[in-house]
Amino acid sequence: MLQPGRDLALITGASSGIGAEIARQLAGRGIDLILTARRRERLEELAGQLTHRSPHAPREENISRSEMATVSVIECDLNTPDGPDRLLAALAERNLAPTVLINNAGFGYFDLFLEQPRDEIEAMISVNLRAATILARELGEQMARRKHGYILNVASYAALAPIPRYAVYSGAKAYLVAWTQALAHELKKSGVRVSVICPGFTRTEFHAVARHEKTRLMRMIELTPEQVARAAIRGLERGQLVIVPGWWYKLNAAALRLLPRSWVAAMSARAVK
Repeated sequence: MLQPGRDLALITGASSGIGAEIARQLAGRGIDLILTARRRERLEELAGQLTHRSPHAPREENISRSEMATVSVIECDLNTPDGPDRLLAALAERNLAPTVLINNAGFGYFDLFLEQPRDEIEAMISVNLRAATILARELGEQMARRKHGYILNVASYAALAPIPRYAVYSGAKAYLVAWTQALAHELKKSGVRVSVICPGFTRTEFHAVARHEKTRLMRMIELTPEQVARAAIRGLERGQLVIVPGWWYKLNAAALRLLPRSWVAAMSARAVK
């Protein structure tokens, strides 16, 4: 179990959506946090919310002032060649040693692969894949040395059911799933737990950034960030390897194993049109 006073969680892409909600839920349990993303103002606003206690707050709150989380903010753009290394250097400079890594930073771009700008493709690979791998390599080594730590990689249901027009995004998230499964085996005896979560459509800024208007079906089956964050933390603590939040997605993930992969892609294409 994650423990206040012992664990320190680094959350990438923490300025909004799933990352911000994981931060809220961990802070609610007294876990100290390091929030990082490109948008410093958003990070500082969230940090203020997590560390501020109104004098009029009800006494029924389960967190005493001594148990409240401390929150550090590091502005960093992982879509740069030295982004991950600059983040690692900032952690070392502040003497911060995370015992929990939440690799949440990522984004998608909705368009036919051959019509996507190359810089968007390279950015998706940098943020969704390269940054997560480098951070896990460096921080995972520190955790293994201490024989204690947690790594959560935030993938997507698109890793299980590849979505045409999200080809690069689907591929990057599929990498996270396969990599997590192999890494978890390697670290089994190290004291470091590794999990990956594959959320489906979620009520965040993701689709606005991806330039994709949600279909009626997508809105009908979308999850909330609260649901995803709750499942992520619970699954990570329980040592669950692949976490799929939401019963609709769980059932469909099981059914997908029985279908030809070409059918899965065709079904995904219809869902997002």
